[in-house]
Amino acid sequence: MNSPGVELSLKETNRSRSGDRTLVTYSLYGVGLPPDTTYTLIQVQLDGTMAKVMEGVTLNSNGEAICAGREGTCKGDGPNDPIDLVAYAGKGEPKRFGLVSDDDAHAKGFVAVVPFPNAKTDKGCRLESIIGSPNGELTFIEGSGFEPNAELTIDGESCGEKHHDKSTAQADGSYFSALLPYVAGKKSGKTTIEVKSKNCDPKLTFEWGTYHLE
Repeated sequence: MNSPGVELSLKETNRSRSGDRTLVTYSLYGVGLPPDTTYTLIQVQLDGTMAKVMEGVTLNSNGEAICAGREGTCKGDGPNDPIDLVAYAGKGEPKRFGLVSDDDAHAKGFVAVVPFPNAKTDKGCRLESIIGSPNGELTFIEGSGFEPNAELTIDGESCGEKHHDKSTAQADGSYFSALLPYVAGKKSGKTTIEVKSKNCDPKLTFEWGTYHLE
């Protein structure tokens, strides 16, 4: 979804506890975006809809998103105030942000972060579950570090219901699947998934049907 040559990144700057949740603060940086224009900051929700967060965002000489405080730009606590993105989330929940230019070029970039990853590693291979819908009715499984084009054995279990499958890693050693973990007669539960190759065997467990803030 990014314009050619555009890349956004997030840098975590703080974590603090507030009531029942942990607040994680990020700074936002952009590379390849036109410098002399303003941008609208958006957040992409789990269902794919986009919510406008702030208008009049600009980038400083380091590529950091700021509120310049001059006419036509957003206003912060002072001139050229860096924008703090404060997020809270559940385990494995992604937070996705984007910058879209306000001029006719419509340059844009998007970035995602998982503040509280649910991941396991084994011998250099990594497996992570990412929430795809509010209560995990859809969960994405992302893997990395497998041998290029390796044969993979996939074993999953939810509430005693077992699944066995075969797959192949991508040329870059990655793996991806989308799971619907619900079991008939159950409103919530846990799913264990194991992705095994010749050289590694990562295995993780994730919950579905419930949502808890970290």
